[in-house]
Formats: sequence, structure tokens, C-alpha cells
Amino acid sequence: DSLELEGLVPTLERNRLRLMNLGVFVAATITSVPQQDTTHLILQVKLTETWFVYPVPLFELADRNFNVWWSEFNRSLRRVNYGVDLSYLNLTGNTDMLKAKLQFGYSNKYELSYRRPNLNKKQTLGMEMGVSYTRAHELSYRTEANKLLFYVDRDTWQILRFAVGVSLTWRPGIFSTHSFSTEYFHTNVSDTVIQLNPDFFLDGQKRQRNLSVVYNWTSDHRDIHPYPLRGWRATTEFRWNGLLPYDDLHLGRLFAGYDQYFMLTKHLSLETRTAARVSFPRRQLPYYNNQALGYGGSFVRGYEYYVADGLDFGLFRTAFHLEIFNRDFNLGRIIPIKAFRKLPLRVFLAANNDIGYANDPYYKNGNPLSNRILYGYGAGVDIVAYYDKTLRLEWSWNDLGESGFFIRINTGF
Repeated sequence: DSLELEGLVPTLERNRLRLMNLGVFVAATITSVPQQDTTHLILQVKLTETWFVYPVPLFELADRNFNVWWSEFNRSLRRVNYGVDLSYLNLTGNTDMLKAKLQFGYSNKYELSYRRPNLNKKQTLGMEMGVSYTRAHELSYRTEANKLLFYVDRDTWQILRFAVGVSLTWRPGIFSTHSFSTEYFHTNVSDTVIQLNPDFFLDGQKRQRNLSVVYNWTSDHRDIHPYPLRGWRATTEFRWNGLLPYDDLHLGRLFAGYDQYFMLTKHLSLETRTAARVSFPRRQLPYYNNQALGYGGSFVRGYEYYVADGLDFGLFRTAFHLEIFNRDFNLGRIIPIKAFRKLPLRVFLAANNDIGYANDPYYKNGNPLSNRILYGYGAGVDIVAYYDKTLRLEWSWNDLGESGFFIRINTGF
């Protein structure tokens, strides 16, 4: 390659982070060795592979998040799922991954998936496939006062869901990825759920099945994927549910997101995240498909105990991150696995501000947080270990005057 000597150090650092973002290394260094010919360098790359097989005992909560389980369900251990979650990273040496999950307890889930990002010599084509079956004795059947109402019967499965999907990915360059997916879903619920809410699938239907197609484009220029400090990411997704005439759901959705990260000083950074989704045609959806804010990663901090359903939503989040600790610890023979004997640990102070809006024209009665602007803010401490494992401890407020302590964990696999 031909490189400008003046920009060599940041160029090597960018490529070191690209190696780390593959998710198969716990450490990577790139050093340059000058030659007698001053116009040439030899680059030495040193890598420490991560532990690839993670047969993790599964112990997780059946609720939307930790705080809902802790405060609203009194930390009940009956609402816990257990089993085993197996992740095999770099299965064949091509950064491919095999995942299997056997989950028992409060709800059951059986999953198998395989992802390989490079199928051809140019490493531009990839694929992913997966199948899952879930069932649960409890199901949220309605939203009132922006909180989910649940029905539970330990003798009867309230929901049975089968899903299968396959994706083809195309990566023409380092930063951009296109994916084309086909998915099939088949969901059944109990008679009691339909009696409690005839609009669960609309018109008192007990079953929903549909074949879907999804296109996603992502351009990712972030420096550190698990906890970015500089760069940007843009993503667009178009989904159409109901390719076949006899499908029970015909729904289109367009999602767009843009994240920007600014390094203001050596230790201070600013994160901004924008996301929006619209649904069409503009008609009443089944309650089951009417989720907006409060599910997954789309939420306003301070509103973790609530949901705001709807056809559409918009979300804007900002956070300042101030690094107060950065050190590597050598754990030595205390840790039997060599890959984890060196523990990089970083600690950040965070100041957060979120604003969001969910448009719900059909189920808004009795849910005052829909169709209004939601605002939340707070402060927290973020801990990043082993590059890709994060723990976020946050105290947040909302514009209702409520506050609470919230915990978010990302294990990195």
C-alpha cells in the first residue's frame, strides 16, 4: 500500500480497531518497522484470539428489562428463564458464528442460527440463516395507561410462535453492507387472549402467519462498535410483511437511523442518535404488531416502566461521555483462559438527554403517553471491559417528574 507518513499513526489505529470489530480478538496491535530504504515499512500485526466457544448457562428475565422485573414484579424468581446459550465464534476460521439456545422456565425458546460474512474469494458475499420456536404461559394482551397488561395460565400455553429466515449480504466495500432477507412467521394464541382483546390479531383471529421480505443498508464508520467515541453510522430498512395473498398480515415499514459520535477532547465525547419509523398502509394494525417506543433498543430514558405503541415513532438521543479511568489489568493465572488474563477496563461518566414521539391513532384511548412528546434525562456510569462488554448504570428522570435507577448489560455475544 502507499501511505502518507504524516498520517501513519492514525491510519494504523483505524485498522487496529477494524480488527477488533471483527469480534474474534481480545487484543490487536499494529507496529511499523522501518527499513534501510526509508521509503518502505514492514507492518507487524500481533493478535490475541478470544475464546471462541461460549456454552453460557442461561439465566435471564422474562420481562422487558431488569427494572420492570425488579420493581413491578417484586424480583420474583418464578419469572426467570434458564437453560443454555451456546455461541461458537469463528467456527471455521471465517469469522462465522453458530448459535444455539435451549431455554426453559417461565417461557420456552429453542433457536438455531448460523452466520458467515464471507462466502466468496473477494469476501463481498455472506449469508445468515436461522430457525426458532417459542412458547409462553404469559402474554401481554393489551396496553392501558401505557403499561402492558398480562394474562397468565400455568396450565395453558398462551402463545406459540415459529419463525424461520434466511439472509444474503453484499458488502462491496469496508464500510457498507446490503442485506436481503426472507422470513416466515406463524403465531397462535389462546382463546382467552382473544376474548380479552379481540383486536390482538384483529377480527377475533387466533392465528397470524405471513411471509416477509426485508432490505437493509448500513454504512458503519464507527471506531469502536460496542462503545463508539468517534465516527458515524447510517442505516435504512424496508420491510414488507405479507407477500402471499392468503397471509394474515399485510404491512409495510420503513426505518431509518443515523448515529454521529464526536471526540470533543482527549477524554470527552458526544453521542447523537436519531431514529424514525413509518408504517403503511395507514390503517389499524393488529395490537400484536403495534409496538413503537419501549421495546428493544427504541426507548426514552426515564420511561423504562412504560411503552408507547403506534404506527410510527421518532427518537433523538444525546449523551456526553467523559473517560475517568483507563487501565489494563493482568489477572495472571487467576484466569485459566489465556485470552482473558489481560483485562482492559475503561470507565466513563455519562450525561444523557432523550426525546421521542409515538403516533398511535387507533389504540390511543387510555394511553396518554402516545401522541405526545416524551422527554427524559439523567446521568450514569458506563463500564467497558474486554473491549466489547458493557455495563451501564443510570439514574434517569422523565417529564412526569418520575425518576429511577436503571441497569443495562451487553455481554458482547
